[in-house]
Amino acid sequence: MSDRTRDRRAGDEATEVTFRGGGLALRSGGRLILLVCPLCSQRNASRGAERGICEWCAYVPSQDQAEPVERGSG
Repeated sequence: MSDRTRDRRAGDEATEVTFRGGGLALRSGGRLILLVCPLCSQRNASRGAERGICEWCAYVPSQDQAEPVERGSG
């Protein structure tokens, strides 16, 4: 089961975010689930994603750098 599915089933309203245009995470409540690292661009393993750190380069995302993902209207 993916992290995204798990959050939706738990009833949390998860918001997709990037970090100044790089990487991808889910913001659920006060925590970040890091799916793609903005520093090394690697897809994160679920264990690292849930902990909020990149399993490849140990990057720890900052809440103040997280920006909502904007979807195009087309």
